[in-house]
Amino acid sequence: MRCASIAILIAATPAVSASPATHLEARKNVDRPDPANLDHCPGRPTGDADACTFEKQSDLPDRRRWFILGDPVGNCDDPDAPDLSTTVGGERTTTETWEHTNSAEINLFGIKIGGEGGWSEAESKTERQLITLTILNGKQKAVVAGVNHKESQGRIRINYGDPSGDPGANDYHYVWYQNDLVSSQPTDDVEYDSKEINCGETFDPNNL
Repeated sequence: MRCASIAILIAATPAVSASPATHLEARKNVDRPDPANLDHCPGRPTGDADACTFEKQSDLPDRRRWFILGDPVGNCDDPDAPDLSTTVGGERTTTETWEHTNSAEINLFGIKIGGEGGWSEAESKTERQLITLTILNGKQKAVVAGVNHKESQGRIRINYGDPSGDPGANDYHYVWYQNDLVSSQPTDDVEYDSKEINCGETFDPNNL
């Protein structure tokens, strides 16, 4: 997964809630530099936001993502070796991934995110498959799994409660948003296949 600055990838829009749905525990003098940064979410380094919640705004078409199971096996050591028949495969656990709508992947590892509006937190899925393959001399093969993902576009709402001013002034409940995010959740719909490349080449995870 590519690492990139969230501040560059995602446009943030501040807003103030006039009538928050729930009253948050009073916390005074909350220091919130860059309050739309997802590092303020519970579970992240700053972690001073009260909650981060994914709000689904639309469903996107399903997307099948392909992964290598186990380690590739090659028939590469001896140029005169016969074809090799062997068992190839293993297992791979897939979890929810996140992208900006410009298809740049972002790392939300560790963030505690709730869901609403028909969206629920994804469960991890583990795919296991072993296949007996014939590997030609000078080739290497891998077993791949194509996991269908349900995708939704929306935003993450970052809630802060900071009643440090005059009592009753909209409860001093601040809401910020990280917009244009895509949640990609693995399902139990899996297809298996194998891929072959030449010895000396490397499997491209983006072209399985």
